[in-house]
Amino acid sequence: MRNLYIHVPFCAGKCDYCAFYSEPAPDAALIRRWLERILFQLEENAPRLEHAETVYFGGGTPSLLPDDALKRLFAAVREAVPSAIEVSIEANPFTVTPEKAAVLTSFANRVTLGIQSFDPALLNAIGRRDHAGPGPEEAVRNLREAGLRNLGLDLMYALPGETPDLWRRDLERALELKPEHISAYSVTPEPGTPFARRVAGTREDDALSEAMWEQAGVVLGAAGLPRYEISNYARPGFESRHNSNVWHGQTYLGLGPAACSFDGTDRWTQAAGLRAWLDGAPPEADRIPRRARLGEILMMGLRTVRGWTRWEFEAAAGCGWDDFSAQLNELAERGLVTLAADTVAPTERGLAFWNDVAETLVFAS
Repeated sequence: MRNLYIHVPFCAGKCDYCAFYSEPAPDAALIRRWLERILFQLEENAPRLEHAETVYFGGGTPSLLPDDALKRLFAAVREAVPSAIEVSIEANPFTVTPEKAAVLTSFANRVTLGIQSFDPALLNAIGRRDHAGPGPEEAVRNLREAGLRNLGLDLMYALPGETPDLWRRDLERALELKPEHISAYSVTPEPGTPFARRVAGTREDDALSEAMWEQAGVVLGAAGLPRYEISNYARPGFESRHNSNVWHGQTYLGLGPAACSFDGTDRWTQAAGLRAWLDGAPPEADRIPRRARLGEILMMGLRTVRGWTRWEFEAAAGCGWDDFSAQLNELAERGLVTLAADTVAPTERGLAFWNDVAETLVFAS
C-alpha cells in the first residue's frame, strides 16, 4: 500500500451539512478504545505499509484528540510508515492552541484548517458547529510559530445567501493568511443531513455556483495558487501528494470506521458504525468488473489539470487506455478533454463539467 489514511471519527458537534461519518462529543473511554484498535490495525498491517509515502489523518476532527492520544498515534504511525514523505492532518482552527500546534507539527508536515467561511452569518446558514477557542488567524499563527511550512485552508462556496462579493471577501481573507494550499468546495445538500432537509424544495443556482468556481480560479491563480484539481489550488510544489496519488490510481489503506482501501483491483470500506468497527465487523467489499475499474481510474485522474500520461496510466492500471479510445475521442470532440498520442487532460470546460466526463467513461464500462 503506497498511501495510508486514518479516519478519526470524533467531532465536538455534527455540522448540518456534513455527511462524513463522525461521533459527536465522545467520552474519553470511547477515544481510548478507538485508539487501541487503530494501534492494533497498524501493527497488523505494518508489512503492507513499509513503502507507503503519504499518511493522511482525516475526520471528523483529528485535532480534537487529546494530546497524549495524538502522541501515541503519531509514534505508532511513524514506526509503521518509516518512509512517509508527506504527513497531513485536518484540524479545526478552534482547537489549535499553541500546545496543540506543537503536538500536531511534531509529526505532521502538512496541516489543513477547516475554515469553510470567515462570515459568521454564512456559517450559521449551514449549521457549522464550533466552540470557544483560537480563531483562524490565531490558529495559523500558532502553527507557523510551531514551525509549520505547509498550511492548507478548506473553504466552501455557494452557501445560502452568499453572493460573489461575499465569496471574493472570503477568498481574500484566506489569502491574507498566506496558505500554501486552498481547497474550495461548493456546498452540497447531502441526503439525510439537516442542511439537505432545510433546503429541500429550493432550487440550486447552478449558474451562480459555476461563477463562483470560476471566480476562485481567477482570484487564487492571480495570487500564485493555480488550480491543480477541480476544487484544489496550491503554490507550485505544495499540491497534496496524498490526494494526487489517490486520484491517479495508487493503492491506499484506510484504517478506522468508514475508511476506504484500494489494492489496485478491489476496494473495500470499513464498518461505518464506530461500535460495529470496534467489535471487528468485517469491511464491505466493492468488487466490480475490471473494465469498470479501469474506467473509474481513468476518470479520477481527469479531475486533475494535468490529467494522465500514458505511462502513468499504464503503471496504475496495468494496461493502456486504448479500450476507451472511442469515449476519449468523443470527449475531445465535445471540448471536454485534450487528447494526444501519450497524454489526455481535461480542458477548463472539462473540469467544470467533470460529471459529464465521468458519466461517459462509466457508461462505457
